[in-house]
Amino acid sequence: MDTATRTPPPPEAPQAPLVGTEVDADEPVLGRVICEAGSPNMERVQFRILPGRHTTVGRMVGIRHRRPTGEPIITLVRVDQMREFNPHEDAESSTVADVIPFETRYAKEGKSTVIYRSGEGELLEEALLNPDGTLARIESPETLPLSGSDVVDVPPEFVAEALNFAPSPDTGLDLGTVHGLPGVRAMPNRNIVQTHMFLAGGIGRGKSFARGVIAEELAAHGIPQINIDPMGEMVEATEDLGGINVVPGQKFALPLSALEADDVLDAIPGINRSTNIATLIGYAHNGLLHLKTLAKGEHFGVQELVARIKEVAPDLEMQKANTLMPAVQRATSLGHIDFIGDPFPWEKELRPGRIINIDCRGRLVPELRLIAASVARDIQRLAKARKIPFVVLSMDEAHLIAPNKPEDLVTTQVMREIARIGRHYRIGLILTTQSPADMDRSVLKRLLTRFIFAIEPDQLESLRGVFADAPEAIIRHLPKLPIGTCVLTGVSETVKHATVVDIRERKTRVGGKTPDIFADLAERGWPSRKSIDDLVAQRSGK
Repeated sequence: MDTATRTPPPPEAPQAPLVGTEVDADEPVLGRVICEAGSPNMERVQFRILPGRHTTVGRMVGIRHRRPTGEPIITLVRVDQMREFNPHEDAESSTVADVIPFETRYAKEGKSTVIYRSGEGELLEEALLNPDGTLARIESPETLPLSGSDVVDVPPEFVAEALNFAPSPDTGLDLGTVHGLPGVRAMPNRNIVQTHMFLAGGIGRGKSFARGVIAEELAAHGIPQINIDPMGEMVEATEDLGGINVVPGQKFALPLSALEADDVLDAIPGINRSTNIATLIGYAHNGLLHLKTLAKGEHFGVQELVARIKEVAPDLEMQKANTLMPAVQRATSLGHIDFIGDPFPWEKELRPGRIINIDCRGRLVPELRLIAASVARDIQRLAKARKIPFVVLSMDEAHLIAPNKPEDLVTTQVMREIARIGRHYRIGLILTTQSPADMDRSVLKRLLTRFIFAIEPDQLESLRGVFADAPEAIIRHLPKLPIGTCVLTGVSETVKHATVVDIRERKTRVGGKTPDIFADLAERGWPSRKSIDDLVAQRSGK
């Protein structure tokens, strides 16, 4: 009988210890996965929170377990709900305790066998571990967490990697910390400036403050910025960062060549676009754009436009006095706009780290739109010709500049174009608003990194398309967020999963503060509240 020779099996490879073993004996366990209402599954999981341990909605926790192949993993879960179960305090028991005059006593959580707290959340990512427990890589979830698995706090580097945050401020924008996880810096990759940003929130909720933090970070990375500032919010920060504040009409002007024909007609009050007068002005302006600006890169002003009108009127058979003279008069009126003049030296001023803040306080909405359109057109042409470096163009009160109605508004069309193809010409866009419901949807959906602060519930519906994978619980909680805290969302290339962020403190001064009206009244002789009786007595002369 033949005897078979058996080769002894190779020794098993060492496996990373799980919770409770030597490597992580000091790692606190937050809770344990429970089998409840179809959980755990590949989308959601519920877990019992251990006595004395706590978590928060929006926080990322981990389930420590293994793949079927034996590889140690931590499945990352974003908490979106918490609840308590206490059968001693259900409606019937609570009523009995109030009606029957006997003291009700029962063991509290940790000693009771029926009282517990639970949390639940969505599976986000799967972290594969090295043998020493450090992070090897992040992948999509593919392993079912098993009931009884330990739920643990997640190391900061795991959270940062899962959210696609930069590993250090050298390659990221250091904006604050992840809410509930102060050890995790909220540092989106600095490349997000190329795919545009959006900030929304109610009055005084922190969006303009956050815009200042972003300005600080962009300046630190050497990214030039142009900010259109309707409320003077960035004046002090611009000074602190070594930039310049310019006021339209005061050493800051834009050439007529920065405008399209539609912009020019919008700037002429009371003109009827269906008349030959408007046709003649628009035709003359378009001709100058092609002959001088586009072909030669030259600028032109009001005088050149008037001369061009007179030159082309015969070609259109519009040389009669009742057409030509009104067209000349209307075009000449453009010279009364204080910010139409010699071009601003963008090529000279836009250098690395430079911030140029256009202080538009006191400007009417039509003027603000004309300034925004002029600056955007000018920057667009220079960027296409590679005459300026990459630049971020930002605007506050964006719902006034790019409103959803009327849809054919010139500034809205300009913003759509920059949002759509600006990154190809090296232009980034940052728009801030307190009223996203009034903003153009086509622009809004192309701003791929979004900072949503506490905002009125009636505005939430307009933001449905920008919440990415933010769970309903976080969205419903959004109007209650504290000042300076926002929901940060994006796409996989910017912010992979929606998270709640606490914006850091500013290093620069904060502008645009609400005036202290009562201090002003005190200076004018009314130092404090007076009694109503005194006011009535004073009125009656007693």
